[in-house]
Order: sequence, then structure tokens, then C-alpha cells
Amino acid sequence: MNQAELVRKLDDYFAVKVFDEREQWQQKIPAADLAGYRRYAVPEFLEGSWNGLMLDNALEVDRVYLVVFPGQAVLDTILALELEREAPGALIFAHHPADFEESDRGFLGISEAQIEDLLEHDISFYSCHQPLDYHPETSTVMALAKAIKLRDSEVFVNESGHPEGAHGRVADMSFGSFAALLAEVTELPRLPYQQVRFNGQPVEHVALIPGGGCEPDQLLRARDLGCDTYLTGHWWLEGDYAYADEHRARMRELVPTLPMNLLGTSHYASEMVVMRDQMPGWFRNAGIEARFIKQPDPWS
Repeated sequence: MNQAELVRKLDDYFAVKVFDEREQWQQKIPAADLAGYRRYAVPEFLEGSWNGLMLDNALEVDRVYLVVFPGQAVLDTILALELEREAPGALIFAHHPADFEESDRGFLGISEAQIEDLLEHDISFYSCHQPLDYHPETSTVMALAKAIKLRDSEVFVNESGHPEGAHGRVADMSFGSFAALLAEVTELPRLPYQQVRFNGQPVEHVALIPGGGCEPDQLLRARDLGCDTYLTGHWWLEGDYAYADEHRARMRELVPTLPMNLLGTSHYASEMVVMRDQMPGWFRNAGIEARFIKQPDPWS
């Protein structure tokens, strides 16, 4: 398939030019890692929204790889698969333009060596962050809500007016049963104990924000909706970096005041559902094969 045609379809469907994340990502990605992006990313990406085609390495593509974070292990898997089939041309469709070590250093850029490997093997890279979070039909929010069978669901918006989450009802079940269901649908062997807080509330009215639902305003919005349970990727930051230290101090003050159960999976696990359940069908309808590539460690 012609890559330019596929990119146009993605750009139009997700309205990538509406969002502007340039400042955000240039702050989150370490300065030392930005050199590779400045050297290899297409100018429209760097000077634009930081959504859309980031690496333009192929004219024709006949396979798409779906990833949440472009970590080294994930990119190595894709490179190996492309080597097996003699690299005829592929596109990586990623939710984030950078990796994220949830339990350690936070956001990390793709190394220049791996960017060069992608170039050498005709693998382009397309990033779709906020457009995939906020789309009314195909989104991290809608996919997770459907996976946990949220009933009578409604979206709720953030301060910018975008639909950052959903809330609704679930079938009557105990907190333990709901936690087990959540681990199952996100393909986790367990939920991390530091992301589980049972506040004695029955699980009936659930709010969810996939990914990093760790800002105090996000938890307060769920509280104000009358939710008894709050579900996200992570509400407690574990990494060893300045923002994580500041965040934990705020959470220690806020969490004891919240009348809600809190549940976190991992940033990756809560957002991989859209790549597993929705995006393969989107690409199939567009006329091209798509494969979801799992992250070996959901908390790396």
C-alpha cells in the first residue's frame, strides 16, 4: 500500500493537526535523546503537533506494527520480523513517540542507533498520542470501557474540553472480583500492590482514564461524578525522577481524602487494549495487515 495514502487516512481520521504536543514532548524526552529526533524526524512532525508521521522511511508498506511505547525490546522484535521477510516496507503505529520506564527513569527517547536501524530496514514511524486518547470512537478510553463491559457509560472531559475518560456502571461484583477482571482484560499476571487501594466501597460506579491518570484534578473529577471506583494505568508514580517525587508528596495528601477505591494496571497495560482490540480492524478496513506487538514487561 502506498504509505502517503495510508498516512492521509490516519491524519484525517484522527485529526492529528488539531492537537499540539510539541512543547510537552520536548520537555518530557531527555535533552540528550532529542538529538536523534531532530536529525531524523520529518520537519512537519518536529515543527508541528508531534502527532502523525515521524519517520518517513518507506514509500510502500504492506504491514503495520501496533505498539504502545517504542521501547528497545519492542523495536528489536519488529526489526527481527522485518529481517525475516526481507524488509519490504512497514509502518509502526505507536501511541507514544518515546519509551516510558514506569518503574524507573520515566520517559526515554528512541536511541539514534535504533532510529538508524528503522531507516535501514524501510520501517516508518507514526505517532498518535492525544488523537488516539480523545477520538470519540476509536480510543484508549472507548476500548478499555468496552473491555470491562462498562454500562450506561458517558465520557467526561478535561480542562481543555477533550474526553479524557468515561464513567458508568458495572455488573455487581466484589472489589476482588473486579480487580481480577481488570487484570484479565489487560493481560496482567497481577495488579501491582502499590496501585491498589480498597476503600471499602462496593464496585458499582466506575470512572476510568487509561494511561497516566495520576493528576489530582483527574481523581477529583471522578470523585465529583460520584464514582466509587477509579481505574487508570497508574495513579501512583514509582520512578526515580524529580516529577515522581513531587507527585508522591501530593498523593500522600490527597488520597486519604478520597472516598473511592483506586486501581492501577500499568500505563502500557491500560492503553494496549485499543491496539489489541480496535486498531487491527481499523487497518484491515483500510486494506492493510496490522500486528500488535506486546511489551515484554508491562512496568518497564
